[in-house]
Amino acid sequence: MSTLDISNLIAQVQVKVVDGAYQAAFNGRHFRIQPRMYEALGVLQQDGVDAGSERLMERWGIAPESRPSFKAELLDQVARLAPERASTSYIQASVTVLPASLVQRLSVHLALLVRRPVVWTVCLLALLVLGDLFLFHQVGGTQLRSLDLSGRDLLMGYLCVLAVLLFHELGHAAGMRHVGQPPHEIGFGFYLIFPVFFANVSNAWLVDRHSRFVVNLGGIYFQLLASVILYIGIALTEGHTQAWLSLAFKSNLATALFVLIPFIRNDGYWLLADFLGLHDLYQRAGGMCWIVYRKLREKAAISGTEWFIAVYAVCNYSFLGFVCYGLLNSSYRNFSQTLEILVHHSWEFLALEHPRLLVSSAISLVVLFIFTRPFLLRAYTHVKSRFQTT
Repeated sequence: MSTLDISNLIAQVQVKVVDGAYQAAFNGRHFRIQPRMYEALGVLQQDGVDAGSERLMERWGIAPESRPSFKAELLDQVARLAPERASTSYIQASVTVLPASLVQRLSVHLALLVRRPVVWTVCLLALLVLGDLFLFHQVGGTQLRSLDLSGRDLLMGYLCVLAVLLFHELGHAAGMRHVGQPPHEIGFGFYLIFPVFFANVSNAWLVDRHSRFVVNLGGIYFQLLASVILYIGIALTEGHTQAWLSLAFKSNLATALFVLIPFIRNDGYWLLADFLGLHDLYQRAGGMCWIVYRKLREKAAISGTEWFIAVYAVCNYSFLGFVCYGLLNSSYRNFSQTLEILVHHSWEFLALEHPRLLVSSAISLVVLFIFTRPFLLRAYTHVKSRFQTT
């Protein structure tokens, strides 16, 4: 990387100390840095590459004969902060749905909805909507019922659902704008076996925990707003249009509850992690059961945080096991029924007489591939490295 590129990179990197940790953000990617790198970036941003390097070498007592190599190594470490493309490691097969420039323009206007008077009004209206649903088992004066929907009706209903889910991600973007940070792109991909929209809010790590709560709750808050809008729509429409909105309303409530599950990297997980002040909760949970077991054998003291993380790890693995069992069980049933039909009939018969089974089997195959792909890649890399060493 040339000196000009290094200078541009240094100018664009944002660095900040948040909750005692040294944080940096660049090109839609967040990472922690060491105190020494934090100091170096601050000096280089203030004085430039050449003058800043000289100042750092004087401050750190670098011998004159070692300064050329030290400067080269320092700039090389800075260059490593800039991957060619920002990525979200736990999202597979991700694609951009709304580019960062569009999300940032929209968030300027949507941030008005995050002002305190508007928030209180929306929450009160949402409470009334939920009260109507749970107390009187109706929405907008009508019963939420399932009609004999055609393929077109289902398509329109699910398009409404997708619009609500996209609105959820815009809530995170509005929260980012409210706390003074620019949001990045909104994309679509797969997390474990779940198809998900996601908002790149990496810069949220540059603000304190209270502000991150605003960002993390932004999606749920926008879904509460969507429930109010859908309630009004259900009250003002009838027939199939009302059925579409009813499907979207029920799906909106279901997804709002789902994203609060703290056992996968949903909003609930980030809320819990920020509440505990543990940015690496998922990673620490991985080995905490073994740590607690070892301390029990050694009769060593176990802190309350360690007990909590161990219990969280057990619940997390139990949830993932339940998901895996459901996936394998449904896939087995779909594949066995499909093979049984193909033994006695043709593909054409399967497609014409059992289209839902064919689609379900295809979806199961895709989901299994997405779910097992990371493990297959790790196994391939491990086997390849073993052959190379031998």
